[in-house]
Amino acid sequence: MALPTDIVTVPAEEVWFNAPCLSEQVTALKLSNPGNRLLGYKVVSKVENRYVVLPSQGALQPKKDITINIICHPFPFRSESPPVDTLIIEWVDAFESETDFNEDWFVMGGIVRKKVLSVKFNP
Repeated sequence: MALPTDIVTVPAEEVWFNAPCLSEQVTALKLSNPGNRLLGYKVVSKVENRYVVLPSQGALQPKKDITINIICHPFPFRSESPPVDTLIIEWVDAFESETDFNEDWFVMGGIVRKKVLSVKFNP
């Protein structure tokens, strides 16, 4: 079974928020599918109460892109020890006959690919 096409992200490696994180902040992340097949994607964070991703999952059409919002909720920020947070993007080829997102693509489908983005904070 072939690997799914790589998803392209903008920004490529890290997303940024402004410290000291006293109010809710939103940044955008663009996901692009340069391939010829429909992809299913999910974006998750290891720190559930700090970040919300909208939409956190969906179907990404071939040769198309989607802009998702990453919301950072206020939290006690310590400049001497900033958090080491990441966002994980997972994607997989969709089933041939389907066009709407299906969680089963990740369970019974093909190879699940992953990309990790660092979350950084401006001082």
